[in-house]
Amino acid sequence: MSNNELNTSNYHEFLAPLIGKNVTVYRGGPESKTGRLIDVQSDYLTLLVENQQEVSVIYYCLYHVQSISENAKINSIQRRKSSGNEIQGNVVQSLHFHGLLEELVNSYIKVNQGGPEAKQGKIVDITDDYIVLLTEDDGVVFYNIHHIKSIGVQISNEVEGSEVEGDVANKENELHEAEKITEVDEIVSYVHAQNFRYLFNELTNTWVSINRGGPEAIEGILVPGAGDYYTLVNSDEVIRLNPNHIKSISCGPKGVFKQSEKQSNETSQMEDTQQNGKMKNGENKGEVKSEKKDEKKDEKKGEKKGEMKGEKKGEKKDEKKKEDKEK
Repeated sequence: MSNNELNTSNYHEFLAPLIGKNVTVYRGGPESKTGRLIDVQSDYLTLLVENQQEVSVIYYCLYHVQSISENAKINSIQRRKSSGNEIQGNVVQSLHFHGLLEELVNSYIKVNQGGPEAKQGKIVDITDDYIVLLTEDDGVVFYNIHHIKSIGVQISNEVEGSEVEGDVANKENELHEAEKITEVDEIVSYVHAQNFRYLFNELTNTWVSINRGGPEAIEGILVPGAGDYYTLVNSDEVIRLNPNHIKSISCGPKGVFKQSEKQSNETSQMEDTQQNGKMKNGENKGEVKSEKKDEKKDEKKGEKKGEMKGEKKGEKKDEKKKEDKEK
């Protein structure tokens, strides 16, 4: 057994007595959350977070967890049983973190709880060491599993009496994002590779975005380098990369997926407007034509009436002439 496996096993045994108690994972920072510890597995823990905004389950990878704090005073207070036991039925379980991610395929999740690499989307695939996340703005993003600190999943059950107008709006926005991602799921295609290194081979000579944010977020054309290293070229800058330290990668500039979708929507709207305009013009032309037809009909009727009147007048004149001759 390696030192890492031994430390993880000891950590698992160390955390087991905290199951069912309120704890704080991380003492601060974007990943810090307070909730009830409901499960501890070999390399991850499960935290149930209940507040006025939402009820969510966060799966923390133990490899990245720096500290777990327990408030002994709060945990000693007797409480009534909450709805947490019912919610636990919706919690995904696996013996290890990779297996957990496999169980979450086709689920709408949040990778990391904050920071530059935090992203919401739908897991559409998983390989040996990376997941494929379909997002609203960047399209398909490939996340290195080794650098994923946590996975958040919102549970449909809400805390009783906690739902207010603002909360409903937030949930509707999240549902709207999930629905939009589901709509484009069938349209988007992406590169397939066995692992993260092979993925880089497939993405060579392509414009890529490395990492979602922070000082190490860069864009450029990916070209192969010496050995296992790669080079990113952006204008006059040449950057040498080690794939092991890259947290995420996507094709094209960041935000381009949302921009292209917006442009396509605008184009379709313009086409609809033009089509409606043509239909209206057609209707107007039809009205003008019908008006002209009516005018022509009226003219013809007038002409016929005139002819009839002329004929009658002529007949009357002839009758008068005959009468005068007889006289």
